[in-house]
Amino acid sequence: MLDTGILRKRIRADKEDMEKVINILMSIGYTHCSISDSNDYYSLSASILEEDDESNIRKRVYNMYLNMFLVERDREGVYKFFYPRENCYYYAYIYFDDIKGRELIISEFLYRYFKLFPEDIFLSASGYVYTKEDIEKAYCNKDLSWIYYSPDAL
Repeated sequence: MLDTGILRKRIRADKEDMEKVINILMSIGYTHCSISDSNDYYSLSASILEEDDESNIRKRVYNMYLNMFLVERDREGVYKFFYPRENCYYYAYIYFDDIKGRELIISEFLYRYFKLFPEDIFLSASGYVYTKEDIEKAYCNKDLSWIYYSPDAL
């Protein structure tokens, strides 16, 4: 199963959505993005570079790796998730690679993302499903471990 990521009811290859995701990353401080194309998904790598005042050397301080799946996958339990609350299937759309220690920046990203795409849902590695409203609560709390709690506990 997809460990941690954003799910959608329908997925179509959409360059505009990818540009919106990149713009969100840039708006929270990321300065470099690179994209690689792998048939039915894109790998997006983003990093924040920090300038050292003494040496004027730019160094990487934070990387985020995302895989964006741009086609519907029909392998249930891996790329297809049944969401009982809405009695329908969602498909893997954005997969976050290694979120440990990045909970607050993920919260910031999701908060901005769900303003643009309120119908999507977020699935945590713990199996919890968060809606736009749940993400807004987590964002307001600024709790480092929000992603490990049930949305009902926020």
